[in-house]
Amino acid sequence: MTVDLTLVVTAHDETAVSGPTMTSADRAVAAARDAGITVQTLVVLDAPTTETRAYFEQPRFDHWERRVLDQADLGRVRNEVIPATEGRYVAFLDADDLFSRNWLAAGVQALDAAAERGERAIAHPELNVVFDAQRDVVLNVDQRSPLFSPHYLYFRHYYDSLCLAPREAHLTTPYTPRDVPRGLSFQDFQFTIETLDAGWRHLVVPDTIIFKRRRDFSLVTQSTGRKSVVRSLPAMAIDRVRDLGRG
Repeated sequence: MTVDLTLVVTAHDETAVSGPTMTSADRAVAAARDAGITVQTLVVLDAPTTETRAYFEQPRFDHWERRVLDQADLGRVRNEVIPATEGRYVAFLDADDLFSRNWLAAGVQALDAAAERGERAIAHPELNVVFDAQRDVVLNVDQRSPLFSPHYLYFRHYYDSLCLAPREAHLTTPYTPRDVPRGLSFQDFQFTIETLDAGWRHLVVPDTIIFKRRRDFSLVTQSTGRKSVVRSLPAMAIDRVRDLGRG
C-alpha cells in the first residue's frame, strides 16, 4: 500500500515536555487519516539521554515506530532516516514543539494540489508561534507573495525547519552537517536556499500553525550566540541572488 505521509518526531533530551507534543502529533495524524491520508508515524531518538529513551519506551507510544540513532545533528539525522521512510511526503516535529491539528492534512492537500499544477513544492505553516523562554508570532511568507524577496535571505531565514516536503526533495537535496564551533550552522536555512535554486516552490498553507518552544539553551540559541552563518552558496552570489526562486 502506498503511504502518503511519514511523520518523524525527533527527540534528544526531552521527557515530560514531550507529552503535549505527542498528543498534538496523534491528533494531527488522526485528522489526516480522517481525510483519507495514510500516515506512517516514527519516533527517532537521536543520541538520547537515558531518561529520554525510557520516556519514549512507554507502552503509550507503542503505536509509533521507534529508531535510535547517534548523530547528534539535525541534518545528519534527517539524511539517515529519510531513505527509511515510506511516505511520498515527510513532515518533522521536534519533541518539545507542537502543531495545529490541521497541519498534516492541509499540508498534504496543498502539496497534492501543487503537484497537479505541475509544481514541485515544499509546504510551511502560515504561523510560527514561539513560546516558553521567548514569545513571538512569526508570519511565514509564500514564495509567490509580493513580500517575498530573495535578497532577504542575506539577513534572515523565511521559514522554520519543520517543513512538510516530498521525500524526493530531501533525497535530492540532503542536509549539510553543521559546524557550530566554526560558525557554520542553520542547515534548514541552507536547505531552503538550495531547494529554491533547484526549482522547488516554497508555499504557505493558510490557517496552519507550528508552536515552537524556545528553550534557554538550544541549537538555535547556541548558533545565534556564536554568530553562526550559512555557508557561502553560489545561488547567493550578488549577480545571481535576484533570480533565486524566480524560475
